[in-house]
Amino acid sequence: MTQKLPKLPGFRGTPKKTAKGGLYQGRFTCHDVQWTGGSGSDPLLATFTITADELADAAASHLLWTDQDVQRGIQPAIEPRPAKELSLADGYPDPKKYIFQTANADDIANKLLEGEQLFLSPLVWNLRPGAFEAYWDNDARKLYIYTGKVYLPDSHHRQQAIIKAVHIKKSKEGDYPAFEPEKEFKVDLYFLSRENEGNYFFDKNQRPAPTALSKAYDLTTFDDLSLLAKKVVEKSKNLQGNVNRVTDRMTQKNPQVVTLSTLREMMKTFAPDESLEESELDGMADIAASFYDMLAEIRPELGRLDAPARRLVREESLADSAVMMHGYAALMKDFRRDLVARGTATAIAAWRTKLRKLGKDKQYTFARWGGDLFAKANPLWRQVGVVKPGRVDDKLTVVNTGGARSECGRVLRQLLAVSGTTTDLTFLASK
Repeated sequence: MTQKLPKLPGFRGTPKKTAKGGLYQGRFTCHDVQWTGGSGSDPLLATFTITADELADAAASHLLWTDQDVQRGIQPAIEPRPAKELSLADGYPDPKKYIFQTANADDIANKLLEGEQLFLSPLVWNLRPGAFEAYWDNDARKLYIYTGKVYLPDSHHRQQAIIKAVHIKKSKEGDYPAFEPEKEFKVDLYFLSRENEGNYFFDKNQRPAPTALSKAYDLTTFDDLSLLAKKVVEKSKNLQGNVNRVTDRMTQKNPQVVTLSTLREMMKTFAPDESLEESELDGMADIAASFYDMLAEIRPELGRLDAPARRLVREESLADSAVMMHGYAALMKDFRRDLVARGTATAIAAWRTKLRKLGKDKQYTFARWGGDLFAKANPLWRQVGVVKPGRVDDKLTVVNTGGARSECGRVLRQLLAVSGTTTDLTFLASK
């Protein structure tokens, strides 16, 4: 049966020929292809069967690749940044550089070699329209791939494991009688743009079983608050290159000031709604970025620091903590309202004056204590539940609960609303 396929950049109308005029099959042939989708919102999908051997050969020929910008990604503290596109021919990604669970892939490979039942199909491939050349032979039901890279938007660990099992089997032929390289797997071959590879990853990895929120939010184009957060990063000179877009927590090696997931949650406070019109995004991002940059002028810790300097700040201060970011978001929301009510120039001038109260040069007192507002040692933060003593020793730990976030917002808003030169923080301690 003839199936009329959508006109995608990359599909040839005629096959390539060999020197003697025969049909040239190219780098890889997909046999007995079944087509679905391709109309409306359903993506075009080719399903076919390959063996473990074919998968290993396709990898060895540098046909199969991952793009780490639309996978789990590069470890956030690595400098200089390693290559983002990796060929499966090179084996497992280095877990010191990339987010890759070597133990998980090895576990799959071992179970394959031992003949255990595994549910590994379908494996997922993608050819990006305009970046490949292929021919569909309807009569033979074969798809010939001539040029381009096949990317893996999902099932990376599974495919690496299958390839490793094939290599081990061939190097130790008699040791694993339960596994044959002719073992079959289904492949789902998509034709998605690079952007939609990210959306595919979001749907398959975030909705059913969350991966790192920062990475999922970085990939999706379906979540308005994520789009807003990414635009804020682009527009803020202090956030560019200063946001962890891969994992949801900061380690001592992370020099970045905030995770993308935290910034996205800040936008949830800042924005009037979680559903935003495309025309609103740029304007909202300009407001948020300009406010953050004003704040960073007062608190340089909110700008770029190297890892040792960032570590020192986090040891002593709440200024760049995730919980305090939610306090800044509450101020950011007030700033947006002032811009609308008072006009840009007047609001910015007023807020520059207000924000000076948060400067490190301002000395505040609480009972017998005196120092920087954001110092962890400031008894105010313990009084309102933002820090607490550790279980083992008296070292203060930061609390990042909903209640603590609200208290950060309340304290900052009340302090900035006070006129005059009040330095005693005691009045802020009552919730």
